[in-house]
Amino acid sequence: MKKTALISASLLFALTSCMKDTGYEASFTLVDDGNYDNAAEIFKDGATYFLFGEPEEGDLSAFISKGTTVYYSKVSSGSLLGGFALSRQHWTEPETDEGGDQEGEETESGTGEDTGSEIQSPGEYSVYGKSSGTTANTFFYFCQTGNMPEHDITFASADAGTCTPSIIQVCNSAAAVRKIMGDDVSTFNLKGDYTLKVTGYLNGAKTKEATFLLAGKGKSKRPESENPQRDSIVTSWRTLDLSGLGNIDTIDFDLVFSDEEDKTLMQDATDVCLDNFTASIFLKF
Repeated sequence: MKKTALISASLLFALTSCMKDTGYEASFTLVDDGNYDNAAEIFKDGATYFLFGEPEEGDLSAFISKGTTVYYSKVSSGSLLGGFALSRQHWTEPETDEGGDQEGEETESGTGEDTGSEIQSPGEYSVYGKSSGTTANTFFYFCQTGNMPEHDITFASADAGTCTPSIIQVCNSAAAVRKIMGDDVSTFNLKGDYTLKVTGYLNGAKTKEATFLLAGKGKSKRPESENPQRDSIVTSWRTLDLSGLGNIDTIDFDLVFSDEEDKTLMQDATDVCLDNFTASIFLKF
């Protein structure tokens, strides 16, 4: 297929350049929740995920969202090789959310069904837990592999304005939870910490970074009587403060392990679910 998404990105950059010195100014808050007017088209074949750009096999795809934010990904034969996809699949184990330290709100069953003692497998590209409150229950699924695009998110109009992130919502994927907690979601298999690191860049220079503990050995906030192992894992949507990144034109995500053995355990499940990316945007043409 043609690289239509990348061409569109180039056109957007060209358009912002042509509009310079027109006297136009705008300030607004960007809230990208993954819910778009063309949702029916995105999921028209009954799929519960959509790979942006539909690039040629193994090729780079760029998806422009809200006219300002570009998300990158690579795919092959309908599978995500790295970067972003769009999903609306939610899963928790049937009947109960016991086991581990599921901090935050209680979760509820999504695509999984109550089948007694049988644990149904979640669909590919699922989030663990309920939606973050958005109407269409859609979110961004980020997959980190050895075949990543150069950058994860860019601000398309960086030459004509500023982008200052404020927050993003974060939740573990169902695949990651089942690797860490086992298929029956009742154990804890990590030896160290599993952390999301978000790094901002401006003109190629690092601004600052923000971190979020997705799971940690001995990092529970619950009393020892409730969680003797003191293990922690996030299984509901939580908010990560990105305001420290400052003004950026690029954001990169990294999933980091403090213990090398955990990399082997999680090698095919290094992914995280993101929602409600919020930033202050200023444009001047």
